Order: sequence, then C-alpha cells, then structure tokens
Amino acid sequence: MARVFLDMNPNPYAAAEPHTGPSLPTPQLSPSWTRRGGRFMESDWQEIHRLGVVPPHQPGIAPVIAFDSNSELLWIGNDQGYITSYSGVELRKYTSYRGHNSTDPVGRSVRQIQFNERGVVSVAARSLHFGTRGGLAQWNLLDDRFQKLNCMAYTSRGTSEVLVAGGQKTMFTVNLERGTVGSEIPTDEDIKVIKRSPRHIVTGTVNGNARLLDMNSFKVVKEFTGVHNGTILDMDTHENLLITCGYSMRHGGYMVDPLVKIYDLRMQKALPPLSFPGAAFIRMHPKMTAAAIIASNTGQFQVADVMNPSALRLYHANIQSYITALDLSPTGDILAMLDADGYLQLWSSSGKTKFTDLSAPIDWPETTPPRSTTKMKDDTPLNTIGMPFYTEELLSAWPAHVIYEVPKMPQKIDADTLSATSVSGYAPYHRRLPRNYVEKTRGVDNLGIVPLPKFLSQQSRDRASRNLDDEEDKLFDGDDSRQAFEVPPIYKKLEIKYSRFGVDDFDFEFYNRTLFSGLETNIPNSYMNPLLQLYRFTPRLRNVALFHTASDCAQENCLLCQMGFLFDMLEKAGGHKCQATNFLLTLGQIPNAARLGVLEDDSSSSGSLTLMMQNLNRFLLDQNIYDQREHNKRVATLWPSEDMDLSSVLMIKATKSQRCTVCHKETRPIGDTVTSDLIYSAKPLNNKPLQSFAATIKQSIQLETTQKGWCDKCRRYQSQATRKSIAKLPDILTFNVTTSDKNMNLARDHWSTPGWLPDRLGIDLNNKHLNVYQGEEIRHHEKKGVNLKIYELVGFVAEIHEEGPARKHMVSFVNVALSSNNPDGESNWHLFNDFLVRKIKKEQALDFTPKWKMPSVLCFQLKSEQNVIDNSWRDTINTSILYADFPREPTVVPLKKEAGEVPTEGTVIALDAEFVNMQREVTEVKADGTRAVVRPNRMALARVSVLRGQGELSGVPFIDDYIKTKDTVVDYVTEYSGIHPGDLDVNVSTHALVSLKVAYKRLWILLNLGCMFVGHGLSKDFRTINIHIPKSQVIDTVDLFALRSSQRKLSLRFLAWVIFNENIQLQTHDSIEDSRTALRLYRKYQEYEDAGVIEEVYDRIYTEGVRSNYKPPVPPDSLGMANRLKHLENDSLPRSENVTPQPRAVIEH
Repeated sequence: MARVFLDMNPNPYAAAEPHTGPSLPTPQLSPSWTRRGGRFMESDWQEIHRLGVVPPHQPGIAPVIAFDSNSELLWIGNDQGYITSYSGVELRKYTSYRGHNSTDPVGRSVRQIQFNERGVVSVAARSLHFGTRGGLAQWNLLDDRFQKLNCMAYTSRGTSEVLVAGGQKTMFTVNLERGTVGSEIPTDEDIKVIKRSPRHIVTGTVNGNARLLDMNSFKVVKEFTGVHNGTILDMDTHENLLITCGYSMRHGGYMVDPLVKIYDLRMQKALPPLSFPGAAFIRMHPKMTAAAIIASNTGQFQVADVMNPSALRLYHANIQSYITALDLSPTGDILAMLDADGYLQLWSSSGKTKFTDLSAPIDWPETTPPRSTTKMKDDTPLNTIGMPFYTEELLSAWPAHVIYEVPKMPQKIDADTLSATSVSGYAPYHRRLPRNYVEKTRGVDNLGIVPLPKFLSQQSRDRASRNLDDEEDKLFDGDDSRQAFEVPPIYKKLEIKYSRFGVDDFDFEFYNRTLFSGLETNIPNSYMNPLLQLYRFTPRLRNVALFHTASDCAQENCLLCQMGFLFDMLEKAGGHKCQATNFLLTLGQIPNAARLGVLEDDSSSSGSLTLMMQNLNRFLLDQNIYDQREHNKRVATLWPSEDMDLSSVLMIKATKSQRCTVCHKETRPIGDTVTSDLIYSAKPLNNKPLQSFAATIKQSIQLETTQKGWCDKCRRYQSQATRKSIAKLPDILTFNVTTSDKNMNLARDHWSTPGWLPDRLGIDLNNKHLNVYQGEEIRHHEKKGVNLKIYELVGFVAEIHEEGPARKHMVSFVNVALSSNNPDGESNWHLFNDFLVRKIKKEQALDFTPKWKMPSVLCFQLKSEQNVIDNSWRDTINTSILYADFPREPTVVPLKKEAGEVPTEGTVIALDAEFVNMQREVTEVKADGTRAVVRPNRMALARVSVLRGQGELSGVPFIDDYIKTKDTVVDYVTEYSGIHPGDLDVNVSTHALVSLKVAYKRLWILLNLGCMFVGHGLSKDFRTINIHIPKSQVIDTVDLFALRSSQRKLSLRFLAWVIFNENIQLQTHDSIEDSRTALRLYRKYQEYEDAGVIEEVYDRIYTEGVRSNYKPPVPPDSLGMANRLKHLENDSLPRSENVTPQPRAVIEH
C-alpha cells in the first residue's frame, strides 16, 4: 500500500529543537491536567532498542505492528502475508508464519492484527486468518464477498466475534470460534479504520466522516460529518473520547490536516481540536483518561493532554526515511515505531519494559542437542546409523538382574499440601488418615468414575426393586479421605448414552431414586438446569409462576408461563426424568438473551460458566417481572395484592445517593435490583478473623462505594460517592457470589472458612438502615424484642471444577424441606446434578473447603406463613382458551360451554400428535464397526388433535392445531407425520396455525382439569410435547393390547386391522384418524372386559400376529376383500364394533 506525503507545514516548535534525548521544557500544567495523567506526562521517553526486522532492500515493508494484549509479544505483518512476533523489549524472535497466501499481491498484505486468549486474528483484503501464538493455523477464511477489507474491531460478544470492513459497501461479522461469516451489514461509504468504544463501534470513512454504530444491530446512531475534508488517516478511542487525524483540502489539493479532532462520545459533540501539523498516527493512553501520543510520518511525536493543549512534550525519532506504522503497548509504557527502511524502534517511558500488566507465559520450544551426521558409503556398516535418536541405554539392552517388579506409584500429593511446604519446608497434618497409617492403594477399585448402568434392554426383565448397597453408595460418594482434593463421582459431569432404542433405553433410575425429578442434558443450554431446580424449590417464586400460568396470559414468548409449565411438570413427574425443552426454546427466541450472553452458542462471558450463570439469574428474574407487567397492561388489571406481584417478591426497593466529590452535586437515581453482587472485605492482617457472612451481606445490599462517574455540573468524569438506601426488602433475596475472576481468590478465602455460610439470616430494616445478623446474634436480638425478618437458605448453585480443560459444570444444592408439607421440620438437602438427584447431609452441602467446589448463586427466602407451597392455583385456572374462537380446521367443532361441554375430572378425551425433525441424528462408527449415537435427533410438535371421548359428539375433534415454526425443518417425515413442506409456514400454509404456547396450554389445562387421555403410544408423544401426564390419567391402547406372553407392543395399524378389519395409515399418518382409532380400541377393550373374553381375544390376536408377522396385509382388490370379509364372518374373533362380544363359554377354540 503506497503512502502519499504532501506538504508538511513548518514545525511550530522549531524554537525548541526536536531531539532523541531529553525532552523539551514542560509548560506549566493545570491542576485538572495533573489529575488526569501527570505521571504519564512527566515521564521521560527514550529509545531503548532498535532492530532491523525487514532488510532495507527487500520490497516487503511491514504496514502493521501491534502489541499483544495477553502476552509479552510484539507482532508485525507485512505485505507478503507473513506475520512475525518478537518477545519482550529485547525483540527476541518468537514465531513467523504466512497467514495470507493470495496470488494477488494486494490480497495478501496484512492490514490489521487483533488478539484474544486463544490466538491471533489477522485481516487481509480478501481473507481472515486465525492462528495460535505458536503459529499453528486454526482456520483461514476466504469468501468471494471479501474484496477490499482493511480493518476490524470486536463486537458486543467480546473476543468471540469481530466486525470487518474496508473499501467496499458491505461489512461482515465473523465468528472467531468457528471461523464463519455471520451477518452482512450494508454501508454507503468505504471504511478506513474501525475502533471500539465502551458503548459504540466507531468507523472512520474515506470521505472524512466518523460514525457511531450500535453494538448489536450495527446501525448508525450518530454521524460526525466533515471531521476531515479528506480521508481519515487514523483514530483512536478511550472511554468516551474519540480523537482523529486525516487529510484536508488546502490550496486546491489534499494535505495532512494540521488539526487533530476530538469528540465526546457520551455527549456526542465535538470538543476543541488540538494543533499538530502532519499528524498521521494517534494512540490514546490505555490507562489515562485524556492522554495521547500523536505522531507524524517524519518521526516527530508529542505526548499531550487532549483536554489541555498547553500540556505537551515533544520528541523526535532518529529515522532516515519515514514512519510507516506505530502502536502503544497495553500498559502505555512502550511505544513501537516502524520506518520504511525496515527498522523497528522501541521507546520506553521512564525505563519501563512491560508490554502488558498480566501476561500469559510464552511457550518456547525445547532445544535438542545437535545430532551427528554419518556419511553413507557402499561399505558403511548399517549399525553405525543406529536406531531413532536416543541418549540413554535402551531398555532392551538392560541385563536381567536389574529388572524387577516395582510397587504401585504413590498417589499425587494435592496442591494444598505442596503449597503449605513452600514457606516452612513442611506441611501440617492433613487429618485425612490416622497418624502412622499408610493408605492401601493396591487392589482398590477406581472410585473416581461412576460406571455406566446397562441399557434397560440389556437388563433383566425383573427390575421391580433394586436397592443400592454400600458398595454402590461408595461408587457415587467416592473415598471420603480424598474428597478434599478430588471431585467425588456424584458431582462429576454426566452424559447420556444412547442405544439403538434411543434415549428411553437409558437407565435414569440408576441415578435418581428420590421423588424429585432431574433434568436431562441432551439439549442446548442445559447448563441452566441447576438454576431452574433452585427456582422450582423456592415456594414464593414457584407460587407466582403457577398462578400466572393459570391466568389468561397470551404472550407467545412469556418465560414466566414457561417456568410455571416446567415447575408443574417436575412436580407431577415425581422422580421421573424431565426436560426443559420448551422453556429453553422460548428463552432462545428472546433477543435480549443472546445479547446478554446467556446462551451457550452466543456467550460473550469468555468461557466463564459462573459469570454466565449469574448473568442468567439476573436476566431471568428481570424478564419474569417484565412478563408479568406486560400481561397486566394487556388485560388492564392489577394483582389484588402484593402477594403475587413479582417486583415485591424479587426486587430490593432502594434509592441511590450519588454525590460528586469535587462540586458536591447530588443525584438520586432509582437503585432497585433483583439480585446483589457480594462485596468482600480485604483479608485482615495479624490472623484476625474474616468478616462474617452477615456483615458481607449488609455491605453488599447497602452499597457504599466511590468510583468514577460523569458529573453534569463539572462536565467531566469525577469521583462519585455512592450510597444505597434500602426502602423495602423482598421475600426472596438472591446473591451473585463472584462477579469476576479478579476477586475469586478473596472470595475463596471467605468461603473456605468452615461454617461461614449460615442457613438463616436475621435482617432488621429500620428507617432505611439495614442490620444483618446470623447464628447466636439472631436469638440474642429476638430476646431483646427486635422484630427481625428471618430469611432461610433455600439453596445455591455451585460450580464444580474437575481436573483437565473445559471440565467445569454447575450443580445445585437445595433444601427441599422448605417446599414440603412441613417447612418447619428438619432440613432435607438434596444434590441436583442434572438427572442425578441424591439426598446429602447438610454439612456436606455447606462445606466449601474443597477447592473444586465454589458457589455461584445463593437464594434466601423470607420465613412467613404465606411463603409456603400453595396449590390453590388449580382452582383458578382460566379455561377461556379452550372455548376461544381461534382459526381452526373445517373438521373441528369447538367446545361449547353453554351446551354443557365442560371438561372435568374423569372426562375422556382422545389425543394424537405428529412431529417433524428439527435436527438430524449424529452417529459415529467405532473401531469394531458398531455405531454409537453422539447426538439424537430433535423432534418438534407439528400437529396435535384432541377428540371428544364421550357424549353425542364422541370422536369429533375439538382441537386440531398446526403449530407454526420459524426454525428450519430438516425433515418433515411426511410418511409418518402427514406434514408437508409449507404446512407450518405462516406465509404459505393452508392450515390454521397457532403458536406452540397456545397448543401446549390447551393440553396443560385439560391435564389439570383431570381429563383422561386415550391414545396409542402416548409416552413418546408426551416426551416430545414436553409434558408429563400421570399414569392415573393415561389410557394407552398400546398397553391395553400388549401381549402378556412376550410383552410385545402392537402397532395401531395392526390392531385396527385385526379388531375392526380396517386399513389405516395407508399412505401417511393422520392424527385425527389415529386418535379416533385409539378411542374405538379403548371402547372395544371395555366391551371385552365386561364380557370376560379378553384373554381369548389376546390369544386370537397372537395367532393372527404370528400368521401375518404382525403386519396387516396389503389391501386386496374388491374380490379379495369380499372373500376376506366372508372368511372373517366365520371367524371367532369379534372384529366389528357392531358385533357384541360373546361370553367366555361360547368362544370356540
């Protein structure tokens, strides 16, 4: 890329001659400047190293240099596509690789380099390359749409996505995790440079304009036109300041603008410019508010305070040509410049040598001694060449007398013991074993892994009562002596295995023998399972969710409704496995969920599972309050009391007092929050005890901090003293334990203290002053007559950190006694590890001394008579949706309440559903040739039909819903579902489409009204619909007509043929036909039972099945059909509904 250098104005600082040594005399600095960055301005910049990185006569001139944000590395990219890194101020060469290898010289020139924790991303005109710092390529992205890319910046999703742009009318988002192009964003101007500010993405165009883009939608929210008359050369941002340099039109031609433009991004207005003739490079100081380095191509640069033009220092780099690239290190202490002769200069502030404050270690290759070379001749003995290179004698050459059996290797010493020896040379007694005892390690089974149970199809048929013995308990709990430093199997991440019969063949009962249901993990975003279990056992939140679900809420993506559906399913399941499919599907359709990084595929939390869980907790509570308010607005009603108002149940009502420490202006913004971040006090000296949990809670709720903030009166950022005054406490208090990795060690010091977390808190709120007590303090103040609010610990979500990469996952510990019929009884703690549920001791649950266990989200609930399980919502269910006049199919006859068609307990209805495939099954072939299911297919509800089961209109459908979908259907399985392409598309479908929530809520209401569901093979239908129907409300004809001798399940088509002499499902399935056939089979079964001939019917079905291989014959022609009918008339099996069953004694054998 050629650079044009036009007329440079005379240096206004010629009186103070530029030099490479000591700086010029510094002007008198104002007090405001001194507050912003006096040390930076006062420091002396000197050249500390110079290295020829490109030979002077080599045509490749490096146009890009960049400091690594994670390591002590400086990276250089040249116009041949090579990317090279140098370590430290010594500029020791580290790696060099070719990232862009286009045949077009313009297409392989490196234009910009960015960094994240995983590696280095570089952009060229037609490609993007991502590689590790060691040079190993991760992916190389080529796309025909890439033509003239030259810049990029990270988006709101952190370091997992970049926005790339250049001299073309389209910008692109690129996912760095996958190396794929995301969305395209049109633009009407070519873009020269992109920078990211805290609130916007800033683009500088070739027309001299600067634009502020929204971080999520990338739409232009503000444009500064005419920043420069010509192209913007460079710009940089820091906090809310934007500073630019570029070309301007003068004397009929373009020349470098002598003014550096400055803008306030928060107020979105221009500030007074700064004069610097020939400005071509700009870098804002990464730590100082308004300090910047401005440089020209001639090597002259000044260190300036952009808010105080009189405060500056001028330097000049000793170069023979001109500067081509410049960058400032993340510490702000090292300045790198590259000239056209290929020389790289490093300048240091006050002799400092660090590129980054917290740098990751650099992996250098191991050096091996040089190998001797042997010349091969015709007479060279082959034994002189030797085996593969080695320095020690081979094991095969050892004499027999030195080979002997050795004992088993000793166990690894845990990190706590080793760290304790670093100070005194010895470690204190660990107390895991009695003194002078040696642990026996030979012959001990591996207790670190729970063996997978056999599939149900492989187990014995008699599985009536299997009890875990002591050995199986030990498999789950592990060895008690190792639990301080090894994760017991019960806490480890679990996986579902699949046989040829699917997930239903997995033995979930092996992991859960309790009455509390677990949640499966084979669906996206199932990391949320522990938090959902914690919510489900919080009675106050559970009651509000179910009462809301029982209302007439019509919001399609209402998370509060879905939460009520999920809680009801978990309670009705009574220990059987469940899925949160519908809840997670609805969550994924809410735009804010992806924006806040709570979805696994879109997470911007840098891989921290704890931060994702805490963001999820805050998001769900806020969203539930929003959903309830939107429903109340829609129906124009309010809750009759605060009992069901989620803002009163979840939100801490507070006001903030924010006062500027300079001008003392005070503002009082609203400080309501649904969750509080724990703030820990520093570890005291002299072995004094740590601050108690109650004191930590007090300072976290009643926040008092001093931090930087914008002052409208001072018109700048000043220190703001903030204090929160609490007006009212909610019934539920939730806390985020750690808000960042920085305070993890401090939090660990507190939580590892035995007994630090109490199970009860006493809170006194008097005149907006908060006092928090625990333990004996509660009883002491209660005796004094203080009216304390007692909050009980419901449970918490904890992160389990196993050894190895990416081995973190979340579990929840819950005191289920608070949601039982006797909440005042003894505590009853349970562990919920996805589908593994086990009862544990309270001491074990509240023990945080092991380093592999760290809490993430805490939940306390106010002890009150109303904060108990309330099931009266069943009496308030709004059933209007059953009678609502929705668009319907012509065959549907809606229920009519005025005609007495009101479903009640015991009302018989027939149901059948059809499904489509949303995700194909993924399998892998093992070494022995067998196939294993890695990920099962994912089905979605496409159609559900419900028929009347009694009365004059028996067999007539009153529900026949086709469910609309916006997601891509990979397979309509028309042969089995009867659904054709386009049937579920709102734009082209000829059917009356409804949302999934409408279809689901109708079934949920019928379930809670006590209806009896008749169908064939309903268990799979209920699983895919994501609803649990108790067995007492299910009449499944696949079980009614199951052969007692072999337990074989018969198809609906075969039963229709053998019982009614009818052929169904000839081409496709129809849910109305199938549900009507199942209803008729049930009525026929009742007739056989009443007549006492059911056993003979079973025998005859078996005989017919063996003869036809349990498959109905192909429909014959008219003559064959007549013969078949004649044959059936003489048959002893009653096949028609019009044939009355005969008594047992009359049946012929």
